[in-house]
Amino acid sequence: MITVFVTISCKEQNEAILSGRSEPTNDTEKSIYRCGDSMMAAFNRKDWTTFVKYNHPNMTKRMGGTAAFASFISKQMENIPDTLVKSVEMGKILQVVKTPKDEQCVVEQIIKMKLDGKVIDKKTFLVGESLDQGNNWTFFDASTKTGLTPEDIKPDISKKLQ
Repeated sequence: MITVFVTISCKEQNEAILSGRSEPTNDTEKSIYRCGDSMMAAFNRKDWTTFVKYNHPNMTKRMGGTAAFASFISKQMENIPDTLVKSVEMGKILQVVKTPKDEQCVVEQIIKMKLDGKVIDKKTFLVGESLDQGNNWTFFDASTKTGLTPEDIKPDISKKLQ
């Protein structure tokens, strides 16, 4: 299974609103989508070096730095047939919470896969963080399939996030 951990610099922009996701209602939500779409674009074009630049700094550090993390992802993806993963997209923004230190969010990540001739949408959840009033966002996978909890990656994660 693919695990996606990401940090966003938000230099790319994709204005298209994909089916199944809500129209952004404010600048913060627009920034979440802009940053998330940039991250997903790097993943979809298999640009692992750029993709790693979008990873949460704590994840990159845990993985041994940028080069080691990019190499790890590249090797993992070599074991997954190109025909399996069709795309990775942002879904709905489920929650945005402002804390004294940052803004945090939960957003859907939709992985489209083709298994046995059927297209399947696998939904996972990303936690996002912005340290600049919602302009730029970093994301990491909120699942625990790596053995890490969200608190391991971001010890000060808001208790209000669900």
